[in-house]
Amino acid sequence: MTVNFSHIGTQCFFTDKKITKPFMDLQLPFNHQFSPKRLYDFSTGRYCAIKSLEQLGIKDPIIPIGKDREPIWPEGIVGSISHCDILTGAIVAKVSDYISLGLDIEEIDRVTTDIWGLVFTENEKKYLNNLSENEQVVKSTAIFSAKEAFYKFQHPITKTFLDFLDVEVALPRFTHLKLLSNAVPSTTIINKNKLIIHYHQNLIVSLVLNL
Repeated sequence: MTVNFSHIGTQCFFTDKKITKPFMDLQLPFNHQFSPKRLYDFSTGRYCAIKSLEQLGIKDPIIPIGKDREPIWPEGIVGSISHCDILTGAIVAKVSDYISLGLDIEEIDRVTTDIWGLVFTENEKKYLNNLSENEQVVKSTAIFSAKEAFYKFQHPITKTFLDFLDVEVALPRFTHLKLLSNAVPSTTIINKNKLIIHYHQNLIVSLVLNL
């Protein structure tokens, strides 16, 4: 399974295979406590990131892990990595084109109605309640995924931890996300964002980038 999700100025790579890159090459922190599954997910994510960077002309890149377990990209590069059980992907760009990128991959139907109150604003719940049951399954996953992508997009810029209810997806068109929290100044550049959602079989792939 592959996904063609490049946007202007970006390069990406996706795979449905698990890549067993030697763990000694992964730049893991000395005291990491990853489970075997987490190590394979991590390895596959770094493989996708390396393949994406190669498309930008960067050879043999090193992508260490930061203190918040975020990827540390080569100088002059921004990017994002995501995975679910059946797909892993990464997207990268030069900082001259984008200040940040946020990528998320979700399997459709993972967002059940019992958690709506924890992740969706009143406007988002109102939108979902007006849909058919089948549409709710897809669109609730899309909103959840968009928020996950937005978090990855904003954190390298603001260094702020935001909750699901701190942002709201612009509905019904899913064009961008609106910041609701006062934890980040309303003038911040993250308010000028663009949301792109790709529906791929039983998956949703979301990308957030700056305008």
